[in-house]
Amino acid sequence: MAVHWVNYDLNQAGQDYSNLIEYLQSHANWAKPLKSSFLVNTELTAGELRDGAREHIDSNDDLLVIRVDGQNWASFGLSKKLNDWLLANVAS
Repeated sequence: MAVHWVNYDLNQAGQDYSNLIEYLQSHANWAKPLKSSFLVNTELTAGELRDGAREHIDSNDDLLVIRVDGQNWASFGLSKKLNDWLLANVAS
């Protein structure tokens, strides 16, 4: 299992994020740290997670999936619940 940081911009005005969000939340272990990003702990590779997410966005949207190695991170302004998730899932 690995944590991947999924970042997205749906570029058309009035875009509906619900299908993408539903897909990302379908994974057993996830967190939503910022408005247009998710952290997903999954057995999928970054490419597989990207391909799954692409099924729920338009061709003109932007999507970035990065594997998080936990070597170095810091946060500010995040809830205790989210920081606890990060400590449990990302900290090495």
